[in-house]
Amino acid sequence: MKKKFVFLACIIALFTTVSAQEKSDKKKSSTTDLKRMTWTTSSDQAREMATKGSMYHRNIEYEQAYECFLAAEKLDPNFTIPLVFLATMTRGETKKAYASKALASASGKTEGEKLFASLVDEKNTPESRREIWNKLHEMFPDGGMIGHYFVVTREKPEERMAAAEEYISKFPKEAAMHNLLGYYFMEKKDFETAKKHFEKYMEMYPEGSNPYDSMGEFYLVSGDAANAEKYYALSLERYPYNNNALEAMKKFEEDKKKKTAKND
Repeated sequence: MKKKFVFLACIIALFTTVSAQEKSDKKKSSTTDLKRMTWTTSSDQAREMATKGSMYHRNIEYEQAYECFLAAEKLDPNFTIPLVFLATMTRGETKKAYASKALASASGKTEGEKLFASLVDEKNTPESRREIWNKLHEMFPDGGMIGHYFVVTREKPEERMAAAEEYISKFPKEAAMHNLLGYYFMEKKDFETAKKHFEKYMEMYPEGSNPYDSMGEFYLVSGDAANAEKYYALSLERYPYNNNALEAMKKFEEDKKKKTAKND
């Protein structure tokens, strides 16, 4: 997808959840209390759907994420996390309605949830949202998801790069950060390093659609249309409704038709 840093506008008002890896880490920690945000919900199934949705969102698989958040909100209409996500993924009056519900839902919940919900306050500026992420990261340094969004909301490219490298060292089993680093290095024209990160991303998240989409874009930018088409096709095998890959494949077909007509 044309992710680069365009998706920052959406992610900058985002949240975090407890991943399976984080749960595993917690079981292993018998002497240290890991600092991660508590999520209050009346439905374990809603929590599972929100966790799955946040995983999709981190991996820029927004269509799947949106469906998961809708399902979570349906199971628990007062669940702050999916409400915040939905507020960041919609527009107009729908966005306002979700934001209002998110802010109201946090009343009486933990300070972390209240702070997280405050991300969707319409009075916020990019600077104030960034400060909220700073506070969340300070409060919950052991949360892999909060750490992820802390990285992508850093103001300057070099700050994002440094934070991303630190994140990977702390959360080596989280795949999505390799996608971000791949784009960071591609922006810097360091294609060799970018490719290594995209390859690692595919290795760690082989069932996802986005790793192949990202590799497709890498080859497209590199001028290798044949490999670009190959990886966009692999992305569509995993999720046939990936709009970015569909548009890319459509463009390939149009180019082929033009070339054929020119040769006739």
